[in-house]
Amino acid sequence: MMCARRLSPRAGLTLAELLIALIIGGMTLVITAQASTSVRRWTARLAEVEKDNTKAVGLYQFAETILSDALPITQKVEDQTLALFEGSPHSVRFVRVEPGYPARAGIYQYYLFGQKGENGQWSLNLERELLSNPDQFGTMTAPARLNLYSDDQAPVFVYMGASGWQTQWRDKETPPLLVSFAIADWPSLSIAVPQPGQLIELEKKNKKKKPRKSQNNRGRGAKS
Repeated sequence: MMCARRLSPRAGLTLAELLIALIIGGMTLVITAQASTSVRRWTARLAEVEKDNTKAVGLYQFAETILSDALPITQKVEDQTLALFEGSPHSVRFVRVEPGYPARAGIYQYYLFGQKGENGQWSLNLERELLSNPDQFGTMTAPARLNLYSDDQAPVFVYMGASGWQTQWRDKETPPLLVSFAIADWPSLSIAVPQPGQLIELEKKNKKKKPRKSQNNRGRGAKS
């Protein structure tokens, strides 16, 4: 005859052990939820940083493109010869040749400038207009305007001349040798600006090749 086995008084969990297990389980759930939230926030932040980086790189490339082929021409003002180039800590104005597509061909005045809004945010803007008369350099009547970038820090321009770096470039006979451009926390980008001696090279670069006439223009009835 089989006897019933007596249970040990230690079988199962005591109330204290059960409470400890519940507390540990609850803490695990809280930690897991917090970790999941942190991962989502971190992923969103990484996506935002990547988007800002892409935009900043594109803006640097655009600034380098338009400044690296600025037209180094001058105008007579009374008894002075002045370059059509002006710069301040938060803006730069220059001229550039455009071939005609999609806009009208000619020399255009470019004005790249930072502007602080009422909310404290800075925006980097570009204004562009056909310059029919060099005497009108420095003024625009109805320019096309484009907002390029917004940030809580101002864009910064610095100019390299024969005497070193300067924060202003006005009433000069030549454009600066370099323009340093920086936005937000990004490192500055130094852009070489064409000089008057390079004007001929720029003209050759922008000049289209004329089609050559064929030398084998024989008539249909010509004998070989």
